[in-house]
Amino acid sequence: MSDSNCDGPTEGERVSTAATLRKRWSPAGAFAVIVLVASVVPVPEAGGGGVVAVSVSPTDPFHLVGYAVLAALVARVTGRGGRGLVVAAAVAVGFGFGVELLQIGIPWRTFAWRDSFVNAIGATGGTLVVSARAGRAAPEDPPP
Repeated sequence: MSDSNCDGPTEGERVSTAATLRKRWSPAGAFAVIVLVASVVPVPEAGGGGVVAVSVSPTDPFHLVGYAVLAALVARVTGRGGRGLVVAAAVAVGFGFGVELLQIGIPWRTFAWRDSFVNAIGATGGTLVVSARAGRAAPEDPPP
């Protein structure tokens, strides 16, 4: 009996696995960098409108779409099943909260609970879209 089956993965298999993981995470990582950069640059103040009880911030669409896309890209790595989608949403929400915390130290930015909430809505929406698309892509009659 050979010892090669008992020793775990070979060096070549470990390198291949690391390269595969890096390749799978690259789109999500690259997009996260874009979101981070967009989150720390100065943003011109929006024009002052009247006070509204529930208003939509000019940046809300960017938060919604950005974190939906981020969660969807993370779901490509974590999987399209229930657990994978929850992990994808949690990663995107955690990243968004980290970005908000980072903004505390930037003079022209501020921490905003509202942005964290909108990020979470976007991340949840992104995983729901992935889930719906995965459901449609599944065969109607699974093989016996």
